[in-house]
Amino acid sequence: MTATIAQARDEILGTFQTAWLADSVSQLLPVLYSDVSQEPPDAGAWARVTINHTASRQATLSGETGARRYRRFGFVTVQLFTPTGEGLTLGDELTTIAVRAFEGVTTAPGRVIFRNVRPIEVGQGGSWFQTNVLADFEYDEVR
Repeated sequence: MTATIAQARDEILGTFQTAWLADSVSQLLPVLYSDVSQEPPDAGAWARVTINHTASRQATLSGETGARRYRRFGFVTVQLFTPTGEGLTLGDELTTIAVRAFEGVTTAPGRVIFRNVRPIEVGQGGSWFQTNVLADFEYDEVR
């Protein structure tokens, strides 16, 4: 199946939201998104999700209709922030939720494929301990 850029973005964010809201550890924690003007909270754990397209290429020649398939690539980043000095348990739990949201997942009906899901401990910055979860994605667009 194929997707437009907007459809792929919705499916990527929907995949994350479904996993985040399904777990009692994360469901009440705030999540910031690129297109929403929102300040990070002053206290407590929170997350930020961003999507970055990195490349695309023509994947097929045109058929009788002139339509071509273009393959799009990128990565989604889930930045996780937990209060410094409270141990790493909550951060590890949130990291596991974010990893499992994308690892081995292809959105229905098979439009966005996730690969190379990996947690990266960034470390302490100010009053936060930050861990990033990155997942590469790809999908096709026909036009």
